[in-house]
Amino acid sequence: MSRLLIIAILFALIFWVVRGYGRPLRAGNEAQELVRDALTGIYFPKSEAISLSRGGETLYFLNLENRDRFLAANR
Repeated sequence: MSRLLIIAILFALIFWVVRGYGRPLRAGNEAQELVRDALTGIYFPKSEAISLSRGGETLYFLNLENRDRFLAANR
């Protein structure tokens, strides 16, 4: 009897795992566009970026300090 219960549990577990594959990602797990910090070269999500338009180009920064350091070095 206990063997039958163990087999049933294993079957249910395998079914549950296999059934989950191929499903769309849940909200919040979508891939995010990455941008490069113009000062440090670090890539990070665009949604967290501080942007600066300069010479027809949009530059992205991880924080205000990086933006200010970039502006000071490129006057």
